[in-house]
Amino acid sequence: MVSVTSLLALAYLACGLVPFALVSSVRRHSKKPGSTGLLVALIGLSIWSVAYGLAITSSAYSTVLALGSLVLFGGQLAAIGYLFLAIEYTETARLSTRLVNAAAVSVLAVQLLSLTDPIHGRLWGPTARPILDIGSAEPLATVLVVSTLAVAAVAALLLLADVITGPRARRNQSLALVAAGVPTLVITVIDVYVIDATVFSLLPFGVGISVFAIAWALFRANLLKTVPVGHRRIVEEMDDAAVVLDAQDRVVDCNPAARHLIGVDGDYAGTPVDEFFDTVPDAIERFRDTRGVDTEVTIPTDGERRDFHLTISPLEDGRPADATGRLIVLRDITPLKERERALEQRESELEFVSQLLTRVLRHNLRNDLSLVRGYAAMIANEGNPTVAPMAAEIVETSDELLATSRNARTIQRIIDREGCAEQLDLADHLEELVGLYRTDEIPATISLSIPDQCAIETDPELEYAFDILLETTLEHADPQATIEVALERTDEHATVTVIDEGACLPQTELAVVAQSDQQLFEQTNEIGLWIVHWIVERSTASMAIETGRNRNLVSIHVPRS
Repeated sequence: MVSVTSLLALAYLACGLVPFALVSSVRRHSKKPGSTGLLVALIGLSIWSVAYGLAITSSAYSTVLALGSLVLFGGQLAAIGYLFLAIEYTETARLSTRLVNAAAVSVLAVQLLSLTDPIHGRLWGPTARPILDIGSAEPLATVLVVSTLAVAAVAALLLLADVITGPRARRNQSLALVAAGVPTLVITVIDVYVIDATVFSLLPFGVGISVFAIAWALFRANLLKTVPVGHRRIVEEMDDAAVVLDAQDRVVDCNPAARHLIGVDGDYAGTPVDEFFDTVPDAIERFRDTRGVDTEVTIPTDGERRDFHLTISPLEDGRPADATGRLIVLRDITPLKERERALEQRESELEFVSQLLTRVLRHNLRNDLSLVRGYAAMIANEGNPTVAPMAAEIVETSDELLATSRNARTIQRIIDREGCAEQLDLADHLEELVGLYRTDEIPATISLSIPDQCAIETDPELEYAFDILLETTLEHADPQATIEVALERTDEHATVTVIDEGACLPQTELAVVAQSDQQLFEQTNEIGLWIVHWIVERSTASMAIETGRNRNLVSIHVPRS
């Protein structure tokens, strides 16, 4: 017949194997906050239950002592892992190397003290069943048990506080983690202080409850899959250096980016701000300013000087007049400053080239072309049948180049001019403009239909658009054509329409206006219509082009105010 001890041992072993079913799920999310502590806790629960199940089946003192020490080891791991989980998950503190090392040292010290008890007898005393018979142990054993319970209790309280005050998104997860720890704590107290007269324990069954609660948190509450990222996590992973000062300007906390920038290790808490930033003398005066600071500083780091955007803002406890500290943030803007400097240099070079080309177009090219055109016109007028046609072609080419020069100067003037709305009588302007083009050199007829006056408030460069539009239309018009210029007005708008009943506008020029493709510009020097469109687009006006059989209609629609 199977004994009760054997059945309980099998039950304890089964409870101890259950946590391993969750280990793989936890390891898949090893980079999430709390995963390290949860993994340690699961391993501790497993060792705790399995070692207890094996220990109750043995009567040899050395075997019981070894297995009992493993029970103690598993219990400590479970409590410490639970605390690490709570600390990381609730962002109470940073899981630092110092804290992990301290926990490891305490566990090893307890194991050494337990395994050497036959020599000193300070822990388990004269009992033949160490750890299993806690009632006859020395007071130091009780301290050890109580301290382990205290560690787990602190973790449970942190998680319970998170349930009450934490973000709603993780309350169900925190509640499940509380449920994983509290029942085991209660069962431990009952086991040690209520039924300690027997070697049988309820603790392994508490392991089963804990594992069930953890499994629910993992698979139903999506623990580790959708861990809400808290403020500390964000600050830890941000590239900006962040430093928190207290009211006495001592460093309270800083993120890894700040520690790397300043070159300090983990021992920085309580350091005065001047000492903490002693490698940044240019910025120390800024740190003494108790008001908000928003400026740029240069800091030597990694063998080079880099530019940073510095912000210092007060930390208040709800009362604006009572600041509890300050937050210093340093953002590396070196790449931005380098791009700004490169852009400024590029703009300076472009400005120089623009001024140079403008002077060449305004003086050298225009004057020399005018001289060439004048001589060519004289040769063409002499009537020499051999050279006159060539001279006429020189005159025509010179006129085109001069027109290109005028267009370039017009574009430059528009770019350099600071646009602001001005009053303009559009009727008077069109009348004056048409008068300038009614000359003997232009054979086409220009008709004008305008009201007595038409006051508008518009961008001053729009005047160039009307001028270039009429010039472009005349360039493509037949000599016998009639160009109609009309102005219509309403209370809100004025519309200028130019109609040519002669030849159609060239398709290349229309394509340039429609597409503004650089390759199209390379295929033609007829850009007058494009300049008109460009000026209109820069203003509050709009433009429409209609072409048909030997008919072109271009209209510019201008708001009157």
